[in-house]
Amino acid sequence: FKKWVILFSILVFPYLIIQVFEKSTHNILTLGYKLQERPAIDSLGNISHIIDSLRIPPFQLLSQDQQVVSDNDLLGYNYVVNFFFTSCPGICKPMTSNLIELQKKIKEYDIENFKIISISVDPTNDTPEKMKYYANSNNIDLFNWEFLSGSESEIYDISYPLGDNYNGNNPGTHSSFITIVDAKGYVRTGLDKKKEIKYVYDGTSQSDIKLLMGEIQRLSITNYKDNYEIKRY
Repeated sequence: FKKWVILFSILVFPYLIIQVFEKSTHNILTLGYKLQERPAIDSLGNISHIIDSLRIPPFQLLSQDQQVVSDNDLLGYNYVVNFFFTSCPGICKPMTSNLIELQKKIKEYDIENFKIISISVDPTNDTPEKMKYYANSNNIDLFNWEFLSGSESEIYDISYPLGDNYNGNNPGTHSSFITIVDAKGYVRTGLDKKKEIKYVYDGTSQSDIKLLMGEIQRLSITNYKDNYEIKRY
């Protein structure tokens, strides 16, 4: 009996643990999905509500190089999204500095197919030229970093599901939140130090940036384990 117990412990139990982790939608091996509730209409016209994984809304924005960048253009890339504006006197400076450090770590760890997306909340003033100047004045490597701008309505449509507090009626309003989006366009969630679900990361916090870097590594390394099937409940 003892031999069978030992054999089970060595061979079977670890296998069961791995299966539990791989089937979980959010664990230490892979990132979770941000969920949304939306209406659904069946063939008889009955309306119900389902909860499924949230995808970043469709968008077409103009980059610092005067190129149109859409959500479809970013498919195949894992990326983080933050909001800023070039004349920001407050949180943008530490957030940009922290993202520069994040970018350095991404290069150091040889993480490919990854981008940083910074969206301006002051589309009237933040022309491509101004965003390019902002990037150059901060010595930002634009190899995998895009600065984007568009209409107020487009920016609001993107920022709202990502949890930002942008208000089109008051340009310049935004939070320091950074959100993770995966290569299929799904908004992902991480874990905080207490292993509780973390939806956004504070771009002004160095400790949050460290957590974010860990999540980027997890997403990059375990990306092949995700089948990206929409989670319906």
